[in-house]
Amino acid sequence: MAFITIMNKNVYYEIHGAEYSNTLLYLHGGPGASCLDFTNQAKALGKKMRTIIFDQLGVLRSDAISKDEDYSMEYQIEMLEEMRKSLGIEKWSILGHSYGGMLAVLYAWRYPTSIHKMILECPSLWFENSAKSVAEYVTGYIDSLQNEAAGKLCEKIKVTDYQGRPEIALDLIALLNYVTDPKLRNYLHGISYEEYQKSMDTNGITREMWSKGNGHVMKLLEMPMQNDSSEKRATMLDNFLPKIQKETRPILLINGRYDPACSRYQIEYMLNNVQDITQVTFENSGHFPRIEEAELYTDTVLGFLEV
Repeated sequence: MAFITIMNKNVYYEIHGAEYSNTLLYLHGGPGASCLDFTNQAKALGKKMRTIIFDQLGVLRSDAISKDEDYSMEYQIEMLEEMRKSLGIEKWSILGHSYGGMLAVLYAWRYPTSIHKMILECPSLWFENSAKSVAEYVTGYIDSLQNEAAGKLCEKIKVTDYQGRPEIALDLIALLNYVTDPKLRNYLHGISYEEYQKSMDTNGITREMWSKGNGHVMKLLEMPMQNDSSEKRATMLDNFLPKIQKETRPILLINGRYDPACSRYQIEYMLNNVQDITQVTFENSGHFPRIEEAELYTDTVLGFLEV
């Protein structure tokens, strides 16, 4: 295991293709997931460029977050910039998956001169909109349960204006707890859940490590302490679409045809409002094109980064 100390915290990371100068940083989603399911892609991409993956603070192999710690998306962004400096990288491209797309957009907003290009894989850039899309996605399954509470919760998510309240995340978590089909629950299409599991090497990963993920999510749902400035601090419940509208650097948008998290609304917003964006749709994928159509994904990413 390799660790880097950032802001006095130990963060697990891997570098593949260290001999190359052209660098890609991967930002995993969840929140509360890890870089574990990107390892195979990192190895493939590492044959042509330096690829860095890591577990965000409070996730899996990285240090846990204490209950009284002021942890926020801003804190995560500062850790990214400190990582870049510590590794001696002048500028890198970033790839954000799902929630990692929010981090990518916020990082580009804060540190525009640190980034070469941006890739967004099935990004969720507006949590409430993604949650409503997921509720639509599982409606048929929920209806088949003939469970009144589940049905009401599903409808509540679809029609309620949560106005950025943490309740939307808690309701979505509760709704997905009714979904016992792991393929549907993980938004897979082209592969089975068993194939998804086999794509990851979980040797040495303990139940305690996995359990950190819930704490990571709950910490990010806390309203962050405001700093001395009047600027509102970003949270995972914000709508990040207006921020990406102002991006001028090249962006690659990767979508799985059957992914509910990056809704049609979000896709159309980006295509209609971002200056330099290229979309690639993976026709046999849900939320994980990098696993469901791995070789095509590698070629697509490398082609965009002009390696």
